[in-house]
Amino acid sequence: MRKFNWDSITASNEGGFKPLPAGPYVVRVVDAVDKTDKEYVEIVFDIAEGEHAGFYSDDWGKNHPYSHHFFMSYKETAAGMLKGRLETFAASNPGFDPFAAWEAGRLDMFYGRIIGVNLQEEEYETSDGDIRTRLNVCQVVDVQRVRDGKVKTRELKKLGGKTAPATKPTEVYAGEIPFD
Repeated sequence: MRKFNWDSITASNEGGFKPLPAGPYVVRVVDAVDKTDKEYVEIVFDIAEGEHAGFYSDDWGKNHPYSHHFFMSYKETAAGMLKGRLETFAASNPGFDPFAAWEAGRLDMFYGRIIGVNLQEEEYETSDGDIRTRLNVCQVVDVQRVRDGKVKTRELKKLGGKTAPATKPTEVYAGEIPFD
């Protein structure tokens, strides 16, 4: 067992982890994986610019790619969204032709490319019923829009959507029941 100099260590109940704030970021592609059985490419990213640059470059980030990714579906029904995302890659990376890279099956050509994302905090339910929050990509945008401050942080996405409106209490019938 490892021994410590306990006098030189500051106690922490939070693990010393400071979460990434929700909002818009310029990110860099660190991996792109074709999930042929699901008909999408999973794009894994790290923060490329600003005070949080390299946020996911630690061991935790490398071992948890699902915490910093988005998808590019190539199902027929999603062709328009795929084209929009490829156009965003082109606008964010002058001289790069994402359509040619896509058609050639060269996902490696996306590595190191930048793109803008907006990370929204959302609620989710854990397997034991607890409600927690996580970040999820809610927009993929041109990096210049992020740099110019034109992408705004979105409000927390509540589990189950918006809160249902309040209702009046239901009146209870107190008379005889005419049938059994």
